Amino acid sequence: MTALDPRTRPRARARRYTSAVSDPLVIEARADTATGRLRQWLRGRRLMLSGILALVEVIAFLIWRPSAVLMATLAVVLLVVCVAGATRLPAGLLRDVLWIVAIAQAIVVVIPLVVGLSLVAALIVAIALIVALVAVAARWRL
Repeated sequence: MTALDPRTRPRARARRYTSAVSDPLVIEARADTATGRLRQWLRGRRLMLSGILALVEVIAFLIWRPSAVLMATLAVVLLVVCVAGATRLPAGLLRDVLWIVAIAQAIVVVIPLVVGLSLVAALIVAIALIVALVAVAARWRL
């Protein structure tokens, strides 16, 4: 075997990526203006601010007890208006605020639906279990 023989040469280590290609590194430049810094601050805390706004709405609903149907209708209308406005406006502070309000209204609308549907599902399961127990008890009785 000679020095040029490929079987005797040391192998070079294969290079591997340290992160997935689907997780790109994004570096955002700091804004120069006060409005730009406020937009960055809002964008970074969008979900937190939406959650706080939704919590305030729920607490206000529990304290003042308005009509549930009226409040749900207003929440859906406000959600539609905010999404329509946010998708039509150019990037800016008002658009960011509209997205925060839209996310809060979506939370206010979706959470009761999910809880209500889960209660209905639990009720259906409970009724099915009771029917099954009655059927088994009636079968053993005969």
